[in-house]
Amino acid sequence: MLVVDDEPLVRLNAVDMFEEMGFEVLEASDGASALRVLERRPDVALLFSDCRMPGMSGPELAQAVAERYPQVRIVLVSGYVNVQKLDWPLLPKPYDANSLRKVAGDIAPSN
Repeated sequence: MLVVDDEPLVRLNAVDMFEEMGFEVLEASDGASALRVLERRPDVALLFSDCRMPGMSGPELAQAVAERYPQVRIVLVSGYVNVQKLDWPLLPKPYDANSLRKVAGDIAPSN
């Protein structure tokens, strides 16, 4: 899976929780970096991205990923209440390990 967040501590927290569940986790700090990761690793099963990031927003990234990699499940996260209606599931911040377990759903852990 690929975790994208411009806040390093928030990103690290999500990466740690997913890794503790046994997943191989890739990370990126912005949309452009995330697309570069996906170019190298089109086997990513889940994109887990913050909505509000400088440059490319999470919804903009999600749209690009949906067009280029339709097999990737997309989940967006936000700490803001007033988020535009999205075409993808939205998980509110703060989230916990149980929420991430539900997000991962039927994706098999790497270990």
